[in-house]
Amino acid sequence: QPDLSFVPASVTKVMTAYVAFEEMAAGRRSHTRILSASPEIARQWTGKGTGLRLAAGTHISADTLVHAITTVSANDASAALAQGYSGSITGWAALMNAEARRLGMTRSHFATPNGWPDNGATYVSARDLVTLGKALIERHPERYRAYFGQKRLTWNGVTQENHDPTVGVVPGADGIKTGFTREAGYNFLGSARRGERRLFMVLAGAQSESQRAAAARAFLEWGFREWRARPLFA
Repeated sequence: QPDLSFVPASVTKVMTAYVAFEEMAAGRRSHTRILSASPEIARQWTGKGTGLRLAAGTHISADTLVHAITTVSANDASAALAQGYSGSITGWAALMNAEARRLGMTRSHFATPNGWPDNGATYVSARDLVTLGKALIERHPERYRAYFGQKRLTWNGVTQENHDPTVGVVPGADGIKTGFTREAGYNFLGSARRGERRLFMVLAGAQSESQRAAAARAFLEWGFREWRARPLFA
């Protein structure tokens, strides 16, 4: 069911990272820019799910915020980056949806930068997520390598681990993003490369973290094992 729309949870943050990469590449925003966590962001997001526990007035670079988004799925970092880069959460969501339309993601819509439950306003499909993953890697290969596939992040004296079930386990796996809410279940947009071949995969609605991990690893190994590229003509 590649075109069935579903709730992505924190896999939403892949689009937030993609928009940030596009803004950086176009020269409209810099990864070295220092942003300040607003009282609104601190009040709404500190301690809400995974995050950096940003206090109001905290000065932090866009580079660190993106690392926090892609490595430890920080909800407050996503909101701080969205507000700092575009002025508002709704303005950032508009950028996310504009990029989705440009990429041809016809069964997806974004209303939040981090995937926190929003009564179904944010949704995606497996095909659309693969489209997004391909664009992320093909358009921004250096940034992808720099920000995705990292095992942990230390900030402000606290080290947090990445929940990616494949990086360091499945040969060639280098990302991309997990997600979980009670509403969505355990989701994963993953990718691995062996030689010149790259596979993308999507899991949605797994019932546990261990089930997601086992399915993701088996899915990628199956893809590499059972499918071969065969030249038809020289």
